[in-house]
Amino acid sequence: MNDKSAFAAGAGDRRVRRATLITAAAAVIGLGALAWHYEAARLAVTTNDAYVDANIIPVDDQTPGTIYRVLVRNTEFVRAGQIMAVVQADAAQLRLLHAEAQLGVTVRGVRRTFAEVSRLRAEYAADLTILRKDQADLRRYEKALPSGATSAIRVQDERAFVREAAARLTATAAALRAARALVAHTTLATNPRVRAAATAVELADILWMRRIIRAPVSGYVASRRAYPDAVVHPGERLFSVIPLHALWVVANVKETEMARVRPGEAVKLTSDYWGRGVTYHGRVLGLLPGAGSAFSILPPDDATGNYIHIIERVPVRIALPDRALRAHPLRPGLSMTVRIRVQSSGRSVLHPLTRTPRRDDRTPIAHGERHAARALAASLIAANS
Repeated sequence: MNDKSAFAAGAGDRRVRRATLITAAAAVIGLGALAWHYEAARLAVTTNDAYVDANIIPVDDQTPGTIYRVLVRNTEFVRAGQIMAVVQADAAQLRLLHAEAQLGVTVRGVRRTFAEVSRLRAEYAADLTILRKDQADLRRYEKALPSGATSAIRVQDERAFVREAAARLTATAAALRAARALVAHTTLATNPRVRAAATAVELADILWMRRIIRAPVSGYVASRRAYPDAVVHPGERLFSVIPLHALWVVANVKETEMARVRPGEAVKLTSDYWGRGVTYHGRVLGLLPGAGSAFSILPPDDATGNYIHIIERVPVRIALPDRALRAHPLRPGLSMTVRIRVQSSGRSVLHPLTRTPRRDDRTPIAHGERHAARALAASLIAANS
């Protein structure tokens, strides 16, 4: 064999070895990737059927009338208690004026009843005194009748006076009991008739105050349907306010993977809004008590015979950290990709992490309205006392 043949054979062997090494390396990499994907699938549940959710607070009209002013626009940030619109509610104002007048009439009527009780009490005492005097006179005349010191006619007349006084005393006692029944164990302010009229004033005043539409919580305005000169009715939606500081994610997980999902497990989330470069680290709060189909407007009725077996999905509530939301804000309805790291920690699905927050959902508006309405009713009672 010459030198050229030996060199060609050596080059062929090197190519074979190189191809073998490349094939082996590719096989190792493929097996590693397969093992990694298998392990990742075993330790994680992934879904892109997820979206951002939030408390969408409705702002409805509560007083019939015509919108006079609109002070906010969509996307604007409002603080709790800020005026959003004003309704020109003439009917509510007239109802309040009528209730105020009725309360004044009622207070004066109850005052008269208290005075009537005092008058009847004095009249009863006078009638009782007259009756006792007539009874004493009758006894004296009856004793004097046998001796001829008085006449029989005089005794008969005195007996008539006693019967008349007794009847008058009975009538006065009945009238006194009737008057006392209206004011017994009460004062002017606590009398039922006054309280009923005062409640009507409070209700009318609250309806009148609610012509001013205020933001129930701090958040961003959306779904504006209020426009000047529009006629509105109680219960009609005018705005929506969305507080973006308290968002969460609802991930719809296949029922075939739900057995491994537990409250408290760590979650990695990415959004189509920010892209894969931004990762949120959340936590499973709990599982909704039913598949999504159970909460639909028209739930399926498999008893009709049109049964098609499909894999149901169960909504899972996932908390989002406040710091991440401040750095990369989200909006309700945005799509999310969720990766739940399942560890089989043993926590029961019946014990979610969801708790009432320390700063629970509330609005300070209603408390202020009731306080002002009570103050108005009290001032009217004092003015007519």
